[in-house]
Amino acid sequence: MAQERIDNFMQYAKDIAKAEKDLKIEHWVYITFEIRDGNGNRNREVLYEIDLPRKMLDRWRWVIEWRRAKLVCKYPRKKIEIYHCYYDKQTGLQTGFNFLLTKVASAKAQITRVERIITQYIKDETQNNLFFNPDTDEQLFKANAKLEQKKINYNEAYAILQAEVENHKQNKDMYKLFAGFRKLGEFKTIPEAKRFADNSGEVGVFNLIGDKYRDSWYVPMYIND
Repeated sequence: MAQERIDNFMQYAKDIAKAEKDLKIEHWVYITFEIRDGNGNRNREVLYEIDLPRKMLDRWRWVIEWRRAKLVCKYPRKKIEIYHCYYDKQTGLQTGFNFLLTKVASAKAQITRVERIITQYIKDETQNNLFFNPDTDEQLFKANAKLEQKKINYNEAYAILQAEVENHKQNKDMYKLFAGFRKLGEFKTIPEAKRFADNSGEVGVFNLIGDKYRDSWYVPMYIND
C-alpha cells in the first residue's frame, strides 16, 4: 500500500512536470536582501538582488549566505532579511501552492492522468473481457464524462490565466492585496496597501503580491472579555 502511494505520487509529479513543460512554465526565483522598519514593515530598503533559475537555488545557497553575512558586517545594527519570490520567467506570474499557474498546471495534469487510466482500462478489458464493448461499457462512459469535465475545468482555468497574464503586463507596478485567497484590491505602493489592510477589519493571513515581490503577515482575532 505504501509503495502504491509512492508510485502514485511519483506519477503525479511526472504529470505536473509534463503539464508545466507544455505550458512553457520557467521556474525562477527572485531573492532580495532587505532592511525593513518596525512600523508594519511598510518601508523597505533593498540592499541586493539575485535573480536565477530555481533549479540553481540549492547550488547557490552558499552565495546567498555569504551575501547576507557581508551585509550584516556592513550594517551591524540592522536586521538583514532575505525574501524569496518564486515566479514564472515567461509570464511574470508567481508560482507555488494555490497560485493560478500551479492550478492550471494541476488541471492539465489531471487530464493526462484520466486519459492514462482510460487507455489502460480499455487495454485490460480488451485482453481479459470477451464481452467488453467500448461503445456500451458503463465504466468507460463514466470515465469519458469525467475526462470531458476535466477538459472544461482546464479550459476555464486557462482562460483566467490568459486574462491574468495580460493584466499583469499592463499593471506590473501595482500591488495586489489578499485576505486569505480573497482579493481586497490593487494599490500603487506597499504602504498604501498595508494601511488599507490595517483599516479593513479583516483577520487571518494577508498576502501582498507585486512584480517579483511578496509579503505575508497574520492578524489575529481578538476577543474582548
